Amino acid sequence: MSSLKRTLRRVATGSEDTRVRATWRGILPWCVGFGVQLLLLPVILLGIRSAFDVSEFGAVTTSLVESTLLGVASALGLIFAVGLATRLDERSISAYGIAASREDLTDLVVGVAIGGLTYAVPTAVFLYLGEAELAPSGPLPADSLGVIVLAITLTVAGFLFQVAFEEFAFRGVMLKNFTEGLIDRGGSWSSSALFALLFSSVIFGFSHVIRQGGGGSEGRSLQLVITSALLGLLWGGGYVMTGNLSIPFGLHLGYNLWPAVVLQPSEATLLTPALGQVSYSVSRYELVVGKVLAGGICLVVWLYLSRGELTIGEGIGD
Repeated sequence: MSSLKRTLRRVATGSEDTRVRATWRGILPWCVGFGVQLLLLPVILLGIRSAFDVSEFGAVTTSLVESTLLGVASALGLIFAVGLATRLDERSISAYGIAASREDLTDLVVGVAIGGLTYAVPTAVFLYLGEAELAPSGPLPADSLGVIVLAITLTVAGFLFQVAFEEFAFRGVMLKNFTEGLIDRGGSWSSSALFALLFSSVIFGFSHVIRQGGGGSEGRSLQLVITSALLGLLWGGGYVMTGNLSIPFGLHLGYNLWPAVVLQPSEATLLTPALGQVSYSVSRYELVVGKVLAGGICLVVWLYLSRGELTIGEGIGD
């Protein structure tokens, strides 16, 4: 029995560090936070269906409810993830790269702009090449300006909490702890950060199959994994080069907001009013590669102009 306890303790904590192993410190906060969201949403929906006749809900009401639920579930998932991560890591929340300095706030604003350019630049290129087509936006989702403003507000709030959870869990916690674990196993600082970025991005890709559902058209699950993982490499790269979450948070948020309020892809089901719609005749793989290239170039230029060099951020792997 004592040998079994030693084996379990070694699997959980390793031989020297009294904390849980870096692998578990990196994965468990996301698992718990994501699990809370997956369990919470159907419970709340069941309660709504029990209390109301949802068949009488219009499209706008349904959209508002969905946006609200997304925000609430993501916020609770974030709370659980932060609580568990700080306990397992024995760190303060600021150790994950969360701060409110002028540099961080500037990075956040610029990150949002670059996130929008991640969509805008390849869209402009494909429009020029005749591989994309613009169309006017559809009719407004509601006649009341107040309802439209409320829909936009709830959508943005939902994105804020969703992005905050994913960036904290995948970049701040997972990427950081994976880097530490690889360094402890003899890896160099740079190679450990690179492999940790790759591993965390792949897990990020698989998480979107769980959230959005696989199946459907042939290859959709693999498509979701690859395209989401590539975007994860971009956003995680911002964290690796700065050690702060403001850049990846801004990149991710700007990327999500663009199709919601500027140019909605023709297949999107969002009810927020956008300036127009766009349809692409290129594959999703070509589109996402264009996005990553555009966002990556803008990110590298900004970091070089604002910092004078490109390095691995302080705090990664510490």
